Amino acid sequence: MRERFQFMFDRYQAIIDRHKTSDLSDSQPTKGNIAGGLTTIEEKALGNIQKIGKKCTVDGVIDKAETPTHPGLWFMDSSSAAAEMVTLCAASGYVVHFFPTGQGNVIGNPILPVIKICANPRTVRTMSEHIDVDTTGLLQRDITLDEAGDKLLSACCAPRTAG
Repeated sequence: MRERFQFMFDRYQAIIDRHKTSDLSDSQPTKGNIAGGLTTIEEKALGNIQKIGKKCTVDGVIDKAETPTHPGLWFMDSSSAAAEMVTLCAASGYVVHFFPTGQGNVIGNPILPVIKICANPRTVRTMSEHIDVDTTGLLQRDITLDEAGDKLLSACCAPRTAG
């Protein structure tokens, strides 16, 4: 697994090296990430690592739109652009995409349900029509992580109504 990840990292690094620029203003971190307080893409990545928890391990590495061979947490060599990533996940065989967002995102997918999760009270208030699971109670210590997980499962398993 390490060798495959290193191959993908080196492949991406070669692309970066070919297209070097001193202006990353339209790249990573995005303007929304910067407005949210991030200063580097590394800082964003460390936040993602922290979100998966201390007991979680990566079970495998797959290329773009490749199907995992068994259950677990997989690293996909993919774009960080929301629309592209959700599309690649759909092509990989995902049945649902849990999309945590702090600043809000309107991305959806016609063949893959995208469930938006947010703990930012301002985003939940101003973009409520785009947030499926409000987890602001986690930050306010009004709900536990298990209770937030139950809210997510309820959103995932709730029957959909036509209309």
